Amino acid sequence: MGQTIKILVFTPQYAPDFGPSAPIYTALCEDLTQMGCDVTVVTGFPNYAGSGDWFSSSKKQFFEEERINGVRVMRIYVYKMPKSALWRRLIYHGSYNLFSTLAALRVREPDVLLADAPTLWSGLPLMVKSILPGVPFVYVVHDIYPDVLFRLGVLNNPKIIHLIERIEHYYYDRSAKVSVLSEGFKENLLRKGVPEEKIVIIPACVDVDFVQPLPKESELLKRWDLEGKFVVLYAGNMGLSQGLDTILESAKLLRAYQDIAFVFVGEGASKPSLQAMAAEYNLKNVVFFPFQPHQEVPCIYALADVSLVSLKKDIVVESVPSKTYTIMASGRPIVATVDPATEVGHLLSQAQCGICVEPDNPSALIDAILTLYRDATLRRIMGINARDFVVAHYSRQVAAHQYYDTIQHFDRDGHT
Repeated sequence: MGQTIKILVFTPQYAPDFGPSAPIYTALCEDLTQMGCDVTVVTGFPNYAGSGDWFSSSKKQFFEEERINGVRVMRIYVYKMPKSALWRRLIYHGSYNLFSTLAALRVREPDVLLADAPTLWSGLPLMVKSILPGVPFVYVVHDIYPDVLFRLGVLNNPKIIHLIERIEHYYYDRSAKVSVLSEGFKENLLRKGVPEEKIVIIPACVDVDFVQPLPKESELLKRWDLEGKFVVLYAGNMGLSQGLDTILESAKLLRAYQDIAFVFVGEGASKPSLQAMAAEYNLKNVVFFPFQPHQEVPCIYALADVSLVSLKKDIVVESVPSKTYTIMASGRPIVATVDPATEVGHLLSQAQCGICVEPDNPSALIDAILTLYRDATLRRIMGINARDFVVAHYSRQVAAHQYYDTIQHFDRDGHT
């Protein structure tokens, strides 16, 4: 490749969107730009969980282009992210595929593509812009499909599962590289027959200059009426895979501790049922807040005395949720509902920054919370360990350099 690498990125969410992948891709694209790459990202108008949609745009158009911190951002119409109804979800995925392909046709001769898996939202643009012209692409896997759909019970039809597997394998086979978050993801793909030399492990990293260990006392603490409270924080997506009802069961059993507050910040498919559950139990120690502006993220995590990483039992094997690194950057201890043998468990053990408890076990979660509630010194030590470890190993520049090293030697056929 020439001195300036032209990179085309496909991802449904990009800043200022609230989607879980938005900060990851925003940081990556901006860092690659600072490293001298010419980066174009094709993404949707902000539409995730109330962050807006194209109908709220005064321009009401299907395409819009802007430049943000050196990155060329091509925004497209996507059908607003639904929370239910399979046919509406299919329209959402179809709208991204269609309009991202049309937008990508405006980008001339990229050297390499980065595509956010699965093919549910990146298949058509990859086919048109990479596979048919022979441009190498890196397939970025943050969730392995259809496994996650099967584990969540979203899919149970063997024929449909087999079809999705065939489609995913088609793209694995034709990728130049497959980027995964962890060793567990790599092992999963190896079992599926993806060649080891094709897989590169690049974890989701965090901007440690942006998220820092701030004081707990803040205007936000006053505004949310949390002064004098021991805050147990869950911030992020409230979806099907998190198992957040276990946290509410724990809150119910801890009602006698009037100074402990369970704070949920975010949106997702499970939020209405969680709010209904909290109302049914009359939980005065539980509060919900929507996603906040991006600039508030450091202050939100600073509210916490303890931050939670919650996953259902069947989801925890390969995944390290990106919020884990954000919590660590904030200098707060973690309680994670995962088995110690999982990737999250290994990370917490290596960094000495948190406690693992059995998933779906409110009593175990209560024991961990109370351990940290009663021991301020342990909270402080774990918080320091977390910050030191994430700065050393998972700052945002680490991921950008790994991607740059991966793609800079591609030739037109995707060989290194």
